[in-house]
Amino acid sequence: MTSDSFSKTVQTFGVNLAHRETNQRDVFDVWAATDGAAVLQTEKALDDLLNTVRPPSCSGLAERIYATVLNETARRQILLFWRLSPWISLACAVFGFCLGWYQNHADTANMQSYFNTMFDLFYEQY
Repeated sequence: MTSDSFSKTVQTFGVNLAHRETNQRDVFDVWAATDGAAVLQTEKALDDLLNTVRPPSCSGLAERIYATVLNETARRQILLFWRLSPWISLACAVFGFCLGWYQNHADTANMQSYFNTMFDLFYEQY
């Protein structure tokens, strides 16, 4: 471990041993006891200062964000429904007409075949 890698590790993870992620713990402890003591002292002061800073409280922020997202999502869905509903209705009407016409044509053909064989006087049954 070099002094640069030691400094980067301390700057990245801080002075707290629980936050440190390195597979060279023995070498790190040797550097901390000898050459890296000054780096640890400056980083400890910075860590202590950062631990005293608290973020400002934003009361009701989550509720306002949630309400805004829900309103925006609802508006988009309503606009999408109004924009697509005439086309979906038209497609369903055309599909229903074609399906009804096909079924009616098939039923008519089946009925004609049935009556032709039923009233055929020359139809021989074996």
